Formats: sequence, structure tokens, C-alpha cells
Amino acid sequence: MSKKTVYMIAAAVLVLSAIGELCGVHLHSPAWWPLPFGYDIFFGFFGCWLLIILAKIIMTPLLQRDETYYDDPKGGENDE
Repeated sequence: MSKKTVYMIAAAVLVLSAIGELCGVHLHSPAWWPLPFGYDIFFGFFGCWLLIILAKIIMTPLLQRDETYYDDPKGGENDE
């Protein structure tokens, strides 16, 4: 896809969205049902907390190495 095609698609979506809003179709409303007070704050806080915990659980075994990972397996300097 060229840049021109991407810009044309973005412009078309913007125009269709604006026409929909003018006709009373609210495609981008914040919520379709009433949310309790502070829902966004709690959702954001616990969502970030959950992402941090999952990242630690999943990424730690993948990225962490043993303390002796870079040590020479022979136990001394290489004599060449």
C-alpha cells in the first residue's frame, strides 16, 4: 500500500464517522451503558497492575540467566 492509499482510507473513515455523528449514530461514545463511579480509574489501575505481574511471571524465565552464564566453562583463562 502506498502512503496516498492509506491517507485516502483514513480520510474516508473520518468523513464517514463525521456523517454518522451528524445523523445521530454515536459510533464513538465512551460507553453504551452506564458505568459505576470511578470505573475507569479502577480498571486502569488494576489493568496496569495485572500487566506488570504477568510480565514478571512470563518474561523473567525467558530473559533472566544464571549467575554463571558468562563464566568460562573451563574455570580459567584461555591459553592460546
